[in-house]
Amino acid sequence: MIWVIGGTKDSRDFLDQLIDYTKDIVVTTATEYGGKLLKNLDIEVVCKKLTYDMMIDFSIEHNITTIVDLSHPYAVEVSSNAIEVAKERGLKYFRFERQEIEYYPSKYKMFYSIEDIIKYIETLENNILVTLGSNNVPYFKELKNLANCYFRILPKWDMVKKCEDNNILPKNIIAMQGPFNENLNIAMMEQLNIKYLITKQAGIAGGEKEKIDAAEKLGVEVIFLGRPHIKYPNCYDNILTLIAAIKNN
Repeated sequence: MIWVIGGTKDSRDFLDQLIDYTKDIVVTTATEYGGKLLKNLDIEVVCKKLTYDMMIDFSIEHNITTIVDLSHPYAVEVSSNAIEVAKERGLKYFRFERQEIEYYPSKYKMFYSIEDIIKYIETLENNILVTLGSNNVPYFKELKNLANCYFRILPKWDMVKKCEDNNILPKNIIAMQGPFNENLNIAMMEQLNIKYLITKQAGIAGGEKEKIDAAEKLGVEVIFLGRPHIKYPNCYDNILTLIAAIKNN
C-alpha cells in the first residue's frame, strides 16, 4: 500500500497520474479542506493531523510499504516525522518538493522565522499584507501596529474566527480563495495602500511569482519567510519523474 501525505494542489496533480498506475493508495491530509482538494478520486482519504506515534500506527494498520510525501514545503514536522517513520519501519520514502523561484524583487528582506518577521514589522508605519496562512495568525496578535496589517486567508469560517480570536478586526480580514493572478494582487494592494507584503517561498503552485510581480510593479517591499531546508531522501521536483521512480522500486 502506498501512503500519500497530501492536501496540496501538487498532491492532486500527483494522484491524478498515480491512479493510472495503481489504486492501492491511501491519502492523509491535515485538514478537511485538503481532503476536499482530492474529492472525486476513487481512493481512501483520511483527514486528520497525525503525530509521530499515530503515523507509526497508521503505517501498520494500512500495511504501508511506501510513503510519498507531498506535504507543504513549510510542513517541517510532518516531513521529519514521515522520514523517521520510514526508517523505523523499513519503508520506502519519496518526497516531492516544489521548485524554488530564484527570483527576487528589487525591494525585499529574507527572514527564517516568524518571530524575526514580527520584530521587523512592529517598527513599520505603513500597511502590510500578510499571506502566511491562518495557522500563523496568532503570532501577530500582540503587534502594536496590528491595525495596519491585512490578512489574506481561505474563506472558511474557522479561519475567519481564528483571525477574530487574535484581535484582528473584520475590515483587516481578506477571506478569498486563490490562486490570485498578478492583476488581482495589484488591485488588492492598491485598494489597501499596501507598502509591505509578507509571503512564503511557496513556489509556482503557491502563487509566489504573481505576488512578487505585483509587488515589484507597485514598489512594495516583499518580506519573505524563507523556505526551511530538510535533507530529504529520494527528493524529486517533477511529478512524472517521481512516479517513474516509485514504479522502479
